[in-house]
Amino acid sequence: MYNSSFLDLKNYSLSNNLLNTLINKIGLTKAEKAISQSMDLQRMQGTLTTIPILILETCGSGLVSLDSIRSYTGITSLDNKVVLIFSSKYKSFQIVNG
Repeated sequence: MYNSSFLDLKNYSLSNNLLNTLINKIGLTKAEKAISQSMDLQRMQGTLTTIPILILETCGSGLVSLDSIRSYTGITSLDNKVVLIFSSKYKSFQIVNG
């Protein structure tokens, strides 16, 4: 697995709209499938210290360290059963249950 530290959330805001934006962009069925595939990646290659990330603009998935999310956001009650939806266009992210 490739390890990258490109994700710097300190200049991004927490959002409650990215899931709706994703659904409006690709439809409910495809959005559910994208989230499911992100969770599959977590199950196949993740650890107890990672969560899946779903990039809104491309629907690409990756894994990100829980520690980095906690340090950038201050959110401490995360586990690896969530998906972080990330948008560089909107400079925001949303955490949803997987």
